[in-house]
Amino acid sequence: MKPIMQKNRHNPEQNITGDCLRACVCSLLEISDEEVPNFAEDKDYPLQLINFLKKRGYKTMYSKQEPINIDYYMAWGISPRGLNHSVIYHNGKLVHDPHMDGGGIVAGEYCWLEERK
Repeated sequence: MKPIMQKNRHNPEQNITGDCLRACVCSLLEISDEEVPNFAEDKDYPLQLINFLKKRGYKTMYSKQEPINIDYYMAWGISPRGLNHSVIYHNGKLVHDPHMDGGGIVAGEYCWLEERK
């Protein structure tokens, strides 16, 4: 996992959609954010995310329960700013918050990647 910070701070008044999810995907795959779309800009982003990862040889696994024996994984929840937010966990602990202000989340859902065989 290579921590990548998000570039866009969510600001609907200025028509800017935050890109924390993109930053987390880039961090997990260790790729440039120029290679990854800002999934949150698309109302069908879950399907867009799944297809993006599938093309790269991964499948996404989702759960309300924290995964066991998974190295790094995304956690989604509410940030201290009151918005939906994506971060990266390792062994049940926050290891990367891509937002400039940090603060983590109140976790509610988890997602991890598995290589397709």
